[in-house]
Amino acid sequence: MSKSNASPRRRAVMMAALLLLAGGLSGVLADRLWLLPRGDDTMPLTAQAMAARLDLDASEEARIRALLDSMHADVIAAARHGPDSLATTARNAHLRLEAALPPHSRAEFRAWLVDHHRQMLERMDDARAHEPHSNGSGH
Repeated sequence: MSKSNASPRRRAVMMAALLLLAGGLSGVLADRLWLLPRGDDTMPLTAQAMAARLDLDASEEARIRALLDSMHADVIAAARHGPDSLATTARNAHLRLEAALPPHSRAEFRAWLVDHHRQMLERMDDARAHEPHSNGSGH
C-alpha cells in the first residue's frame, strides 16, 4: 500500500525537477538569444543570407540549399563523434559548397566563411565575459 502512495509523490518530485530544469534552460536561451549584446555587423548564418552576399540567382540559391540539406545529416552525425570529426566534416562541406558555386562567387564565399568564423569567436568571447563566474577579462 505504501508503494501506491509513493508513486504520486515520486511523479510530483520528478515533475518539479523537470520544471526547474526547463526554467533554467529557458533562462539560458533567453540570455543567449535576446539579452546578450551583439554587434551591428552580425550576419545571420542562413542560406538566404549567404545567397544574398554572394549575389546568387534563384536557381543557384536552390542548388546550394539542396546541397546544404543533403549534408545536414552528415554534420549532425559528425557532431556526435566529437570535435575532430565535426571539423573534418565541416571542411569537406565547405569544399563541396565552394565547388558547387559559380566561379565568380567562390572568393566571396571564402570571405563569408572567414567573417562567420570571426563572429563566432567574438560571440564566444562575449559569452565568457558575461558568465557570472568570469573575472571580466574574457579569459
